[in-house]
Amino acid sequence: MLKITGAIFLAIGLATGLVLVASPFGLLAGTRSSIAAWILFPGGFAAGSILLALGERDHGLGWLWRMCAASLLVLATASALGLALAVLGLLEPTGQTVSLWYVLLLSGLIGTACALVPAQPSASS
Repeated sequence: MLKITGAIFLAIGLATGLVLVASPFGLLAGTRSSIAAWILFPGGFAAGSILLALGERDHGLGWLWRMCAASLLVLATASALGLALAVLGLLEPTGQTVSLWYVLLLSGLIGTACALVPAQPSASS
């Protein structure tokens, strides 16, 4: 039960992060970055990760750290790409790019921290 709930919260965090990245460019019709998205993005990732970790019985959390790191670093890369396209004039934002900076900094820092977690040593007999 914890794993399913954790996966749902993780998906909510990822989806709201994608909305925050896409909203300055109007790529998703009818979406905008609200205060709820700004809170749900890190909150969903944190709650989902904690619930998935609590649901793991054998404490082999290496896959969880790698999955979270990869997801967050992909979001950070998408944010950086969006900012670069706006700076280069290749894609004109329809709104402010503050949400891109928010996702870039938060995802970049936390994703890097997750990627730097050392793998657990294998149990040798």
